Amino acid sequence: MEKIKTEEAGRKRGRPKLDAHITEEYAPSRRQALNKMYMYEGVHLLLVAATEIQNSEVLWREDRTAVTLKSRDSILEQLGRMAVQDKLGHTDCVYLANLAIAAVQNGYTSREVEIVLREIRMAAKSSMKNPDDEALYCALGNTVDILRSMGGIT
Repeated sequence: MEKIKTEEAGRKRGRPKLDAHITEEYAPSRRQALNKMYMYEGVHLLLVAATEIQNSEVLWREDRTAVTLKSRDSILEQLGRMAVQDKLGHTDCVYLANLAIAAVQNGYTSREVEIVLREIRMAAKSSMKNPDDEALYCALGNTVDILRSMGGIT
């Protein structure tokens, strides 16, 4: 007797496979291809919200005449992950992008800002999974306050 394969039996664990065909040929691994894809999503956020994000050239500056590019990949990757993977709202992503820019302008390194953005992402994920848990919401607010203070914003 032949076993009937159901959809449930064929299901895999983990995240759904993302389309990273644009970056796969330039990256040595799937993980690096996805990181680049998220980075470009962060750049897309900067371009779409150009009027809402002041000084975006701090994170991404392209000069086609001189054929140069200045990019803070790790920060852009976290912003892209917020938009695509975590599905944070556009307004929240723009706000966090502005805070990240302020922190860099205030002397913090890309790595320091990236770490705080990742902490914000994790706190937001927990808070969105448990919207009634006030402690998680406060933890998210405290994490955002860290980035705000890094940028000198009170």
